[in-house]
Amino acid sequence: MAIKSEEQIATLIEPEEYLLHLNQVASLSSRNILFLKRKFFSKSGFELVQYPVSDCSRILYRDKRSFGFIVFGLLLTALIIGIFSMLVMYWDALEPSTRIPIGALGVSGFYGFRWVFGSRRHKFTFELKDKTRLVWQSRPGDYQKKNGDTQKIIEFARRTGLWRPGSPGVYPSLRNGHEKVARR
Repeated sequence: MAIKSEEQIATLIEPEEYLLHLNQVASLSSRNILFLKRKFFSKSGFELVQYPVSDCSRILYRDKRSFGFIVFGLLLTALIIGIFSMLVMYWDALEPSTRIPIGALGVSGFYGFRWVFGSRRHKFTFELKDKTRLVWQSRPGDYQKKNGDTQKIIEFARRTGLWRPGSPGVYPSLRNGHEKVARR
């Protein structure tokens, strides 16, 4: 399938976030993959490198869960539950001048709960013909925000023949607009 004009498929990283996502794919068009390469001795700290899509041999997708955020969220949530249970059990033994920062405990409990259940990530690997791998992965809280761009890339990869159904860890069927990923 020949693509005549360049069409923007997805912008994965906004320009103001470039310094937070070094060595990742910034955007994908119908002709080029724009890669954000770290450059040490430059004023900006990065360089935008274009790789032609014609050099890409396949595109892999994984729906990841960040293990570190889940563990830290579980520990924080368990700590907050423990503090609240101790407050309930030993409320009568507290001195009258004791201050309890209920708001801080509530906010930290909210963040712990959010880290446990909101740590999903999208991850794309663009494998070039010379076995170079260009990677992009979303930040832990951006899963829902990046769903549209993810679906556009999957659709583009299928349309151009870069999607490999036999890719390790990925099943080819889409259910409810989400990709089903094998657990290892």
